[in-house]
Formats: sequence, structure tokens, C-alpha cells
Amino acid sequence: MTEARGDSSKGVSLLLAAVAAAGALAFVVGVSRSAERTWAIYLVNLLFWSGLALTGPAISGIMELMEARWSPSVKRIALTTAGFLPVSFVLFLILFSGRAILYPWVTNPVPVKAAWLNVPFMAARLGLGILVLYAITFAFVRAGFREGKGDPETERRERRRRAMLATILLFVYVIVLSLFGFDLVMSIDPKWYSGLFGGYFVVSTLYTGFALLAILTVRANAAGLAAVPPAGVQDVAKLILATSTLWMYFFWSQYLVIWYGNVPVETKFFLQRFFADPWRVLAIVILLAGWVLPFSYLLKRLTGRPPERHRPLVVVAVLGLSAIFLERVMLVVPSLSPTAALPAGIVEVLVTAGFFSLFVLSRQWFLARLRPNL
Repeated sequence: MTEARGDSSKGVSLLLAAVAAAGALAFVVGVSRSAERTWAIYLVNLLFWSGLALTGPAISGIMELMEARWSPSVKRIALTTAGFLPVSFVLFLILFSGRAILYPWVTNPVPVKAAWLNVPFMAARLGLGILVLYAITFAFVRAGFREGKGDPETERRERRRRAMLATILLFVYVIVLSLFGFDLVMSIDPKWYSGLFGGYFVVSTLYTGFALLAILTVRANAAGLAAVPPAGVQDVAKLILATSTLWMYFFWSQYLVIWYGNVPVETKFFLQRFFADPWRVLAIVILLAGWVLPFSYLLKRLTGRPPERHRPLVVVAVLGLSAIFLERVMLVVPSLSPTAALPAGIVEVLVTAGFFSLFVLSRQWFLARLRPNL
């Protein structure tokens, strides 16, 4: 039985590796044939999967500071997404070579914003932010996996160290992810701006982190790697409900200010995405999958006793993840090309599948190397 399971795991890993290689090949071919579309889907995937990798440890940091003792296993499971971060760092370096295609201000500077939107300063602030954030994240992950392994005095020192690392991690997390929103997404259209966009990007990423945590928790239970009680899974479901609603609140706050201001340079962003095809249909799908359906189900789920089966919760979590991924597509692609079609070609699909495979493989490698007790 164990050998069969090991062979199956090796087969899955080989398949994922093949898909990742196909995604890399598709990216190279796509850049040579349609650079704008290919770099757009690359940026969407890089932001989405890197956000997931960072948000797991950030959630664990929140639980550490709040002294959340309702499920130590959930806190440890959240740490495991950090396995993608070394891959993410390399992929960010690759992104730098596509700067002239993604960001028009690189070749045509905007005089009013030149002090902020210039390549040396942007590369320096993002590079430093990523280095610091990734280093702090790994330090916190290592400390988190050591929890409960020492004598009482050692554990008290470790608890203080984890609290300090968690505090720094969360501050840097919010700053760097806000920069991702401002620098890597909003500046694709340098004439449009929103002071709330950085916070909106952080909140939407936090939503995806809780959605992924629900999936990983249910899978860890099913595989016998953890023993999270139904009440613990229910608490994760509550956090999905809270962050999905917070995401929609941030969206509405941003929309409302731009609507009553009615400044053409701001309103064109929403007109293009909510009143013009094909983005109008996509916006409705994102609203339904990302908030209406999760809110409706979770509000009903959370009014009774925690259910023993969690398949509907996994479906809702997948809907939330898909919605935010599509939202990233809707933010990036129309800014690059107002007349662009939905990025659903073979290159886009393979690049996305490649990123997914890299995320899963890197997490498997991370777990195999550290062998944490979840």
C-alpha cells in the first residue's frame, strides 16, 4: 500500500513537472509571437501565486499575535505555502526583462509622475521590499515550525521571537503588497490612479489566502496529516466570509468615490471594465463567484453547528480563488490593450497551468525537506 502510494505520488510529480515545462515553453514561444499578451498573463500569474505564497505565513502571523489557540494545525498548515517563494523570487527577476512591454512609462515617461515612475527607483523599492519580506517570511516559518519543541523556558523565548517576527512580517507584508498593487498593476495605465488601490490589492490577496487555507486544511485532514476538528474548519470558513465581504467593501468604497467624483481620467477605468464587452460579462462572473455565492452559502453554513463534511466549503473556496484570479486578469489586460480579447488562448492556458504546477511542486518539496508535524 505504501509503495503504491509512493509510486502514485511520483507519477503526479512527474506530470506536474511536465506541465511546468510545457508552460515555460509556451511562455518562450508566446513572447516571440505575441509579447504583450504573454507578459500580461505572466504578470497575472506571478502576482496571484506569489500572493498566495506570502499570505499563508501572514495568516499564521495574525494567529500568532492574536494568540489564536483554536487550531495549532491550521497555523502550521498556513506556513507551508512559503515553499513557492524561492521560485517566485526567480520569476520576479524574469519579470524585469518585460518591463518595457508591460509599462509604457518606461519608454514614454510621464513628467508629472517621473519622480516615482522610473525604472531605477521602481526596481530598487520592489527589489528591496521583496528581499526583506521573503527573508522575514522564511525566518518566521522556521520559528513557527519549532513551536512546542523545547522546554518551557526555551518556548517562552521562542514565543517572544515569533511575536516580534510576526509583527515585522505583517507590517512589511502590507507595504510590499500595496507596492505590488500600485507599481505592478496600477502603473500599467499611468494616467489612472486610486489612492485606495494598494489596500484593495492587499485585502483581495488576503481573501485568496484564507480560501486556499480552507482547501489545504480539508485535504490535510483527509490525508491524515492533521486533525483539525469541524469547529476549526468552521473558523476558517468564518474568515473566508469576513475577507470576501471586506474585499467587496473595498471595491465599493473605491467605486463610489470615483463615481461621485466623475473625473474622466478615473471613470474610464470602470467604464471599460463594467460597460464594455467582453469585460462586462467577466465582471459579473467575478461578482457572483467571488462574493454573491460564497456569501450566500457561508452565511447559511455559519448559523448552525459545524458540519462534518466540507465539500461545499472547498467548492466555495475554489470559486473565490478563481474569482480573484479573473479579477487580476481584468485589472491587467485591459490596461495593456483596451481592445484586447479575453486571454484564453493555448499560450495563456499553458502558462497558467505551469504556474499552478510550480506552486504545487515547490510546496511538496518544501514539505519533504522540512517534514513539519502539522
